[in-house]
Amino acid sequence: MGMSTSLQTPSFLWLTDLHLDRATAERRESLYEEIRQSESGAVVITGDISTAKHLPLHLRELAAAAEGRQVYFVLGNHDFFWSSFSDVDRCVAGVCRAHDNLHHLGQGEIVDLGDDTVLIGHRGWGDGRMGWSVQTLARNPDFAAIEDFQGLEHSEAFELLGQLGRESASYFRGLLPYALTCYRHVIVATHVPPFSQAAKYDRQACDYLRQPFYVNISAGASIMRIAERFPASTVTILAGHTHHAARFQAAANLELLVGGARPGFPGAQGLLQITREGLIRKRQA
Repeated sequence: MGMSTSLQTPSFLWLTDLHLDRATAERRESLYEEIRQSESGAVVITGDISTAKHLPLHLRELAAAAEGRQVYFVLGNHDFFWSSFSDVDRCVAGVCRAHDNLHHLGQGEIVDLGDDTVLIGHRGWGDGRMGWSVQTLARNPDFAAIEDFQGLEHSEAFELLGQLGRESASYFRGLLPYALTCYRHVIVATHVPPFSQAAKYDRQACDYLRQPFYVNISAGASIMRIAERFPASTVTILAGHTHHAARFQAAANLELLVGGARPGFPGAQGLLQITREGLIRKRQA
């Protein structure tokens, strides 16, 4: 279990679903200037930064824009497009070694953000269990764009989705109880929303056809059970993936925030201020 150095920062800038491969150079530079001008003490990104080919460059650019501040990120499904899980993870590890302010969450770290608040994270995945599950007729672009899915039968692809969901659930079961034992407030960064109540599609509640790919109920169920054991502590989950902002109070001490992002127009979801009462979300000036 890795422990990071305490940042003792009162705030962080939350980014999600940047899809920098779809953004013009001018729009990317606008985002980087927003990061440079931000008063945040750190940057947290909840996935879909780019696609595999361009991800190393865009991570380096983000590290440079946040110079003097730490960047904590999880990867989303699009970050693996046109490559494999192992190749992308290997490449990202190399980029992080070259930039000491870049941190790929999911390696057992607990990041002290100050004021009795810590950050943990794992990429998560739409685990195929919600809605119509394996019987859905909806198309999942991951099956064609990520090498690990290519050539699999439909049922085999869903088994891999389930495996990815169980992986994130297992990660949180191993780390979250310890974090809640030691700290008053835990922020969980992941990519796919872990509760269907906060998953939207086309500005409406996500339908049963798409829910298998828009919800990671494996992680949600694990986090819910753990939060129930620590009623005096609070958990805030940050997610993306759906491109629709949403907020869901899953329990008295468990809240999910999903970022809304417009592909090709990357920007911050807001400046999240850490207080004794929890997170206060402020828009950038």
